[in-house]
Amino acid sequence: MKSEKTTPTEGGASSAPLSLVQQLSQDDLTHRSATLYRLFKSDWSGEDKATIATALLSLLHQPELPERAALVLLLAELARDWPVTSGVVSSEPEGPRSPLLKGLPLYLELVEASEPQLRLHSLYLISWLPEEARKLQPILLRRLEEEKEPRLRAALALALAQLVGDQPIVRVRLLALLKAHEAPIVRLGAASALTRLLRAEAPQRAVRLLVRSIASPQTVADDYDALPWARNSVVADSSALLRLLPRRRLQFALPVLLEALASANYYEALSLARTLLYLGFSSQRPGTSLQATTPTQQAILAALHTSLSAWQASELLGASVSEAAARLSAS
Repeated sequence: MKSEKTTPTEGGASSAPLSLVQQLSQDDLTHRSATLYRLFKSDWSGEDKATIATALLSLLHQPELPERAALVLLLAELARDWPVTSGVVSSEPEGPRSPLLKGLPLYLELVEASEPQLRLHSLYLISWLPEEARKLQPILLRRLEEEKEPRLRAALALALAQLVGDQPIVRVRLLALLKAHEAPIVRLGAASALTRLLRAEAPQRAVRLLVRSIASPQTVADDYDALPWARNSVVADSSALLRLLPRRRLQFALPVLLEALASANYYEALSLARTLLYLGFSSQRPGTSLQATTPTQQAILAALHTSLSAWQASELLGASVSEAAARLSAS
């Protein structure tokens, strides 16, 4: 789970972001790592982000610079947290994010770099550039035809879904990945992308793949953890995606979710508990207490009693449905 960002003064970072970026060209690995950590964790203003983006682009033009993939990931995190001005299009030369967008030709070069990690982080970066979605769509579709590395193919599926949205050609390509003889991580990437895009209309094949990743996470865990889109483990993130679907489509998944809860870590348990609550109790009126009146509800509450820590179970079972969901969501 990613830690909370701090302000530059709280994190001990220099108030001059330019000086921090310039330190990334130094040979001292320990110092470079500490500087990168400061840049990642500080809560920069829009002006600071523009300064950092401009300076990072200058460094990234140096092929011999070590750890370029980490610098691209830093740019991606800046782009993710950098609000897009409503109505901005790529033809507008100046705007709050223009220092970031000026690097697009370089990002496209890096998407075809020899280093897989550099390609991966570059795909993640351009997926946060909605201003350039129209230009990037055909490029990403072409890369999907050319890319052989499974993690990169999964990343392309996620990037297309995030950047382009539910366009007919994107939907067709994602469905093809889902049905093809692809590596497990590629099919999971397509399933995740389709579920985010289509929600209630997601194909049942995608739903079953998400459930399978919860039942047998070891088949994709290492590859999934390497994807920048991952927020927690494959179990926690797949469980969260299931809550985008109608409950009637998830009844088959109940035994898998209950079994996974028994061996889940903290963040997985929170996500699985929320999904189980959604599956068993979301039809109850907000503000009412959790009442197990069906065998499914009884099984869910028994599993929560057994698997969650004492304070979690006490708060969960003593709360209303809406309060329980709020507590779990805020954790």
